[in-house]
Amino acid sequence: MEPYSMKNPFPATVRTVRHITKPGSAKETIHVDFSLEGSGLEYTTGDALGVFPRNDEQLVDALINALELRPDEVIPLPDGSQTSLRKALIDTCDITALKKGALTKWNAVAQSAKLTSLLEDKEALKAYCCGRDWLDVANDPETTAHFASAADFVAILPKLTPRLYSIASSPDAVPGQVSLCVGAVRYESLGRARKGVCSTFLADRIKPGDKVCVFVHSNKNFRLPEDGATPIIMVGPGTGIAPFRAFWQQRIADHATGPMWLFFGNPYKATDGCYEDELEPLIANGALKYSVAWSRDQDHKIYVQHLMDAAGAEIWQWLEKGAAVYMCGDANRMARDVEQTLLAIIAREGKMDAQQAADYLAAMKNQRRYQKDVY
Repeated sequence: MEPYSMKNPFPATVRTVRHITKPGSAKETIHVDFSLEGSGLEYTTGDALGVFPRNDEQLVDALINALELRPDEVIPLPDGSQTSLRKALIDTCDITALKKGALTKWNAVAQSAKLTSLLEDKEALKAYCCGRDWLDVANDPETTAHFASAADFVAILPKLTPRLYSIASSPDAVPGQVSLCVGAVRYESLGRARKGVCSTFLADRIKPGDKVCVFVHSNKNFRLPEDGATPIIMVGPGTGIAPFRAFWQQRIADHATGPMWLFFGNPYKATDGCYEDELEPLIANGALKYSVAWSRDQDHKIYVQHLMDAAGAEIWQWLEKGAAVYMCGDANRMARDVEQTLLAIIAREGKMDAQQAADYLAAMKNQRRYQKDVY
């Protein structure tokens, strides 16, 4: 039998779906467990799981109605099989992301002066696509199109692609199972409520016993130290905590002796804690040092980099003892701010100039003592 992979994903059974933030949290976060039994799939702590989502059925039905197509119309698929328009839009097609190529094909049918102008202006097109989906295009009298058949419409749409999530479990702690920690994406745009395709698929539309197609994505650049005595510093605000849950599970399973330090952050202590039931005993028995930034619980915002800066002298002591530093989360802001703070700590506490601090951090990277899982 062909091994399971991205091209041949495994239909994993959902074991549990639970919220780990409290009701009312602006950072709604869910935990999902999948069974890997019978798959032959193996993963290493630090890897990611690819998830094939399905589109929101309400959005699909609204789009079909807007285009005045029949949901049961049979269309061919690339593999030679056939299915209904509705099923194709739920399972196979990307109906949320607008890209120039697909819009160009749409406009070959629509013959829209508005789209023609946008397609000739890169920046204007980028601004137009942000916060819109195909339902917006179909509902706008200036951009709507009338397709001769459902197959003609589906032919312009890109394929629904899998999403990668950092694995939030250790294979040695929970054999035959893989876990995810996912933030549900919800926002308003152009007067409509929007939902992240995969995050709300997991948060709203799956339940225990359901099958979800998954595969393991190896991340060899995000690995625990081979020596379990090595101290580790983990920086993971929000759902960036995901791989670090796997890290502390793995270290416990390995009976590792090295100290662990987790920097975590979220808006409010009252609603936005993650895995507190697991963290509390680790903190109590001294296995893990925990620094948490509740960014909105006071007048001024406090983020993980501020806690790191305040603890700079102790972080430097850990670094000088060979500690490895790991970072997971938003690449655009958090990762940049944390790295600049780390460089400042190295310069200040190590009495170095900017170039020497950069060289020190570069040496850590070469020694695999500084690793990032950012997105």
